[in-house]
Amino acid sequence: MTKLITTKFKTHFIDQLIESVNEQSNTEYYVFTADHVNRTTNTIPTPIDKNNETEWGAYTSMIFGKRIAATDIMPMIRKVEWTTGSYYTMYDDNDDDLYDQNFYVMVDEGSFLHVYKCLDNNGNTPSTSQPTFSHITGSNTSLYETSDGFRWKYMYSYSASEDDQFSTAEYMPVVANSIVVGQADFGTIDIIKIDDGGKNYGNYTSGTFVSGDIRVSGNDVLFAVSNSSLTTTNGYYTGCLLYISTGAGAGQYRDVDDYFTNSTGSYVAVNVAFTTVPSNGDEYQINPKIGIVGDGQQTTNAIARALINSTSTNSVYRVEMLERGAGYRYHVANVIANAVVGVTSTANVRPIYSPAKGHGANASYELGTEHYCIGVKFANSEANTIPTLNKYEKLGILIDPLFTNVYVTYTAANGTFLNGETVRRIDPIQVDTAASINTTTAAVSSNTGQYDTQFANGDWVYLKSGNNSSHMLTQVNNISNATYMTVTANGTFACTNTVVYIANVTAEGIVNATVNSSVMVFNNVAGIFSTDDLFVGVSTGSKAVVNSIARNGVSKNFNTFINMFKYEATVTSGSYTQDEVVFEGVDIATSTANARLHSSNVDGGTATIYTTNNVGVFSNNGTIEGNTSGATATVTAKYNPELVYGSGEVIFLENIQAVSRANNQTETLKLIFAL
Repeated sequence: MTKLITTKFKTHFIDQLIESVNEQSNTEYYVFTADHVNRTTNTIPTPIDKNNETEWGAYTSMIFGKRIAATDIMPMIRKVEWTTGSYYTMYDDNDDDLYDQNFYVMVDEGSFLHVYKCLDNNGNTPSTSQPTFSHITGSNTSLYETSDGFRWKYMYSYSASEDDQFSTAEYMPVVANSIVVGQADFGTIDIIKIDDGGKNYGNYTSGTFVSGDIRVSGNDVLFAVSNSSLTTTNGYYTGCLLYISTGAGAGQYRDVDDYFTNSTGSYVAVNVAFTTVPSNGDEYQINPKIGIVGDGQQTTNAIARALINSTSTNSVYRVEMLERGAGYRYHVANVIANAVVGVTSTANVRPIYSPAKGHGANASYELGTEHYCIGVKFANSEANTIPTLNKYEKLGILIDPLFTNVYVTYTAANGTFLNGETVRRIDPIQVDTAASINTTTAAVSSNTGQYDTQFANGDWVYLKSGNNSSHMLTQVNNISNATYMTVTANGTFACTNTVVYIANVTAEGIVNATVNSSVMVFNNVAGIFSTDDLFVGVSTGSKAVVNSIARNGVSKNFNTFINMFKYEATVTSGSYTQDEVVFEGVDIATSTANARLHSSNVDGGTATIYTTNNVGVFSNNGTIEGNTSGATATVTAKYNPELVYGSGEVIFLENIQAVSRANNQTETLKLIFAL
């Protein structure tokens, strides 16, 4: 059985990944570091996909992490930099190997880097004229021709900062350009490819109009033509295009309905009068017209002419599109020449199908994206929320971890939260103001309700009394009709003017302790709490608004975490050695607890100590002793790692060369994944 995993499938996967990071009830992704202790071998080991490394081992040696934002993920394509004298493949819907070839280029112009798709490589000649962004305006946004005969489609630009965040020696990012996307046209014919130029297409000529040539005898469609190379055979130029190349009417063209010669001269009769009548001295060109046949569903007809190479047996060397057309789902083309022309070898020309929605509609798909990059920067201490000491030798990606020991100060409280109660963060959307509930049933009813279109079974619903004194967070059990539904619990209050909200639950946690009337400690926090969030207790219906968040004695949001054990201690002797084993007890052999010291930052006799790979539990007021240094310090406060051990899923691990951290240093991590 054969199957095709399309580029659209791959780009869809990337889009879904980015959407999952960005959507309201989103998956939380974190890049984390681990393994600060020196390896015992010079060889970088390959991680093994098994429990003790991807689950328990990763947590034991984890140091810190940073949340991945939607702006940290980018589709990637092969990096192809424009260089003079290089050959580039033209875009061709019939080319099965297109994505493996250099059919697009990137031009670095300093602050921005610009990407162009090659629509025509001028007969597979080397490119010698660099595309320049300053020229991308007006008609050049559809097709931009450089002096070397190459025709390009501008696709998008990305900034120098995006280049720094994502680009590697092999890959560069794809950034959607909304203007290009908006200008993309379905079913246009931008290029007609010449597979065989044919021979003896002599039905072309050019000249300059004089006053007597224009509108002969007042006839708006009759023009005299003359030059030394003009063929006088009747019908020779019939079916061609008469194109005005200079003057006020330059760019106009008309079909030649008839060409004839008599005793007074040679004449062409065009199908329709020119909008701007040619003037004395205006130049014209007559060329074979390209006959383009669609399926009749096109919304605008495409028009093109053939340019002839007189030094190569009058063969067709280029097709110039005068109108790109629109709405073509099928098309074929041929070069028009009457029998009297004497063509000895018929040209074979083929319209190139544009992407289904037009060139530029989906740069990621059109350029063959098969990779994406997660580019995250560890910017120094990230506002004093991650350490700037020691090193790390492992990177990983963790999804949906649970946070613990989260201190939340809150305001606008209503009700009393209970220890052990689940509290959910909601983004409420009001849908009704006149509902009735009571404490004896689980019914919610309202004459103005539209519940059947606003809710589904299982949705969270937030109910608030009209005087804002009582609150309830529950789930929809069943929707009977537009004005009546039941929820999963009886009302916690009775009210006939209850305000009904779609709750939009986006995070939750369990109350571990109530410090005072404005501070609570949460465990098992899933998702993100942020300042000004509204959260509601599921059991009590109590509600409050988040004022500030702290973990392990540091004010911080959920953008970063430290997953090491933290100790505040009074130094009693010596200085610890980085990465040494520290322990509590008489000696290491009989210790009640031991760990690897990540770092010790001493300020005025007080040390902040971080450890990993802990075995046992260091006690309050106990002594932490360095097995190598002999240094000692007495613990005055201790904090567990900020993540619930083993929560979430480690979905990626990579062992790397050691990266040393230092003050005022930023590391840019670029993780490239193939699809």
